[in-house]
Amino acid sequence: MQENIQKKITLLSGGTGTPKLILGLRQIISDENLTIIGNTGDDEYFYGLLISPDIDTLIYLFANELDQDKFWGIKDESYVTLKQLIKMKEEIWFQLGDKDLALHLLRNELLKQGLEMDKIIQEICKRFEIKATILPMSNDKISTIMYTENDKQLSFQEYTVKMKEKISIKKVVYQGTDNAETSDVVIESILNADAIIIGPSNPITSILPILSVRNIKDALLKTKAKIIAISPLEEGKAFSGPAAKLLAELGYEASSFGIANLYKEFLNVIIISENDRNLIKRIENLGIKIICTNISLKNNYNRKKLSEIILKEIINSG
Repeated sequence: MQENIQKKITLLSGGTGTPKLILGLRQIISDENLTIIGNTGDDEYFYGLLISPDIDTLIYLFANELDQDKFWGIKDESYVTLKQLIKMKEEIWFQLGDKDLALHLLRNELLKQGLEMDKIIQEICKRFEIKATILPMSNDKISTIMYTENDKQLSFQEYTVKMKEKISIKKVVYQGTDNAETSDVVIESILNADAIIIGPSNPITSILPILSVRNIKDALLKTKAKIIAISPLEEGKAFSGPAAKLLAELGYEASSFGIANLYKEFLNVIIISENDRNLIKRIENLGIKIICTNISLKNNYNRKKLSEIILKEIINSG
């Protein structure tokens, strides 16, 4: 089936939701036809090494090395280095595996050579023999900053890993986007795509950081490609992560309608759970087409079935 499908698809991707969908898409379309714009708002330095969790997940996925139990890191990982740091009385709250460290060491060396992030990713993908195109949302430094009720600032990694998402958030800022720009390659991947997929990743911490980068939203408004979003919520609850919690805390409606409303400026189609049919009329009033189906991505069968529905919508649109 892959050989007969030549549609060029660009995805906006963050944490675990969109990578799960990508596993389904890879079953029916070749990697060469997939371009992924990855969130870099989660990037952070640990022990002098730049860690880019969402980009690294994409790299490991397309290299067929991703730990699909956790949906981050490398399968069959070990933590000898981490244990040694603990032995040396270091405070450890962010896990860095031994195999994972190799990627961070390589990226650090390429950074020292003066390469920008997109060129670094390109070089790493070349070494892993990855055929898909993985792009950072920007080469500039952008940080997702979470503000607590008492105005304490947390990085995303501190919020989700150290604090385990248990603290309330009153504001989120995408620091650095005032001066950040995206690359021409990112813009071209949006303008020249047959379809754009906004993956079922957390809108607050994965998708909105991408949309906050200069020119990306303009390209989405300009492109002739069909733009399709997959809701990360079902009956007001997230399949994984704090998406529903954050939406509610920040004053958005934590529902598939809330997701559609966030993307309404450029969105053509939203795929929602068959259990959210009560939201159809409200979403249709936004001028957005709705597809109701099983949007669970818990196994490869579900991932492939949802991907087939997406691809059918793309093909039918011409």
